[in-house]
Amino acid sequence: MKKILAMFAVLFMMSTLNANADVYSDVPADYWANTEITAVVNDGILPLQGEAFLPESDVSRSDFNSALLRTLGHRKGLSGDSNPFSDVDAARTDYSDILLSSKLGLIYGYNDGTFKPDRIMTKTEAASVISHITKDFKGSLKSLNAFTDKNEIPAWGARQFAKTIDLGVYVAYPDANELLPNKNLNRAEAAVLLYKLKQQLDSVKDQYKSKESLLSTEHLNVTKKAEVNEVQVTNLRKIVLADNIIKGYFYTYFTSKDAAVGDTVTFTAKYDVYTEEGTLVIPAGTTMKSTITSIEPKKWWNKNDKVTVEFESMTLPTGVTTPFCAEVLNHNGVLTENRWVKPIGYTLGGAALGAGVGVGAGSAKHHGHRHYGEGVAIGTPVGGALGLVTGLTTPGRTYKANDGDYVWLKLTQDLSVPN
Repeated sequence: MKKILAMFAVLFMMSTLNANADVYSDVPADYWANTEITAVVNDGILPLQGEAFLPESDVSRSDFNSALLRTLGHRKGLSGDSNPFSDVDAARTDYSDILLSSKLGLIYGYNDGTFKPDRIMTKTEAASVISHITKDFKGSLKSLNAFTDKNEIPAWGARQFAKTIDLGVYVAYPDANELLPNKNLNRAEAAVLLYKLKQQLDSVKDQYKSKESLLSTEHLNVTKKAEVNEVQVTNLRKIVLADNIIKGYFYTYFTSKDAAVGDTVTFTAKYDVYTEEGTLVIPAGTTMKSTITSIEPKKWWNKNDKVTVEFESMTLPTGVTTPFCAEVLNHNGVLTENRWVKPIGYTLGGAALGAGVGVGAGSAKHHGHRHYGEGVAIGTPVGGALGLVTGLTTPGRTYKANDGDYVWLKLTQDLSVPN
């Protein structure tokens, strides 16, 4: 009984420690914005920086713009038709987000034709943007009376700040009676604002919202090799982010001996692929089409056949086809046999043959005795060495795969799977 009670005590302590564990390396369990930070990270609105969230770091106009687009359901990779800003280069990772924002009229640029993407946002500027995109009504200036620093709000932003307070989309921390309107917006404050805004999407004008709404960010657990395991689930599709890894099973028997450049190689999803949270992402029977772009034939010195394929599309069992961009994960992106399979096989075969020869040699009487052990001891390493040399110097192997064999496929672009 004492042992049982002790076990329950340990389990209780473990669960308590778990419940109070830090969410991220720099966000303690009792951090004031813990709930909101966890939500925006899980929803893909504000990303982690490695293992940290950096809650006290300032937020630039570009950072806020991208996070706001995600909050409103817009996905990466969509952009406007032209670039009106002289200080926004196409090489920027936020390029498409800034152009999309310009197209939507979400966050305006400046009269001199710049966007100033790296300029730090103030709390008043953030309030102005939120006021701008929400449905029209005049915020009551009386709402500002609850705050001791209301007179510090710039005149141009007073009505906008009042509107966000009436909506409940504002942050007053560490003092609930202070807005700190001229303070630089940090990531924790941005998380609170965007979390609250997402709870009030009905208050956002339809022209700014995407018809596609992010429902959740879930996770694949196909293999530990994956650098990324996130899947964005929306009301229209599942978006498997680039660098996720899935299994592609050969649809039919394949051999490089009978293949040619331009041939189609089809892979399939043999089993349903679900997220850890239970959402079906890729149904069994889905096919993945690839085309052979090059074949490097086997050569002497154990150089195996190498087949390079380029993936083009994925077709669901319903007949719906979607673009599919991926590469073979192993062997530098080519279909080829493991280089050591043949040398190991030759080594083992040579060792066995050498042992047999050694047994034969040892069976001969020498001074009236048979020396089996000595024959095996000498023949095995000699035969193995000869086998290894043969395996390394002769031509390599033809690539073969049976129906049902699989390879790991790494996504090189986000995969969109329609619902």
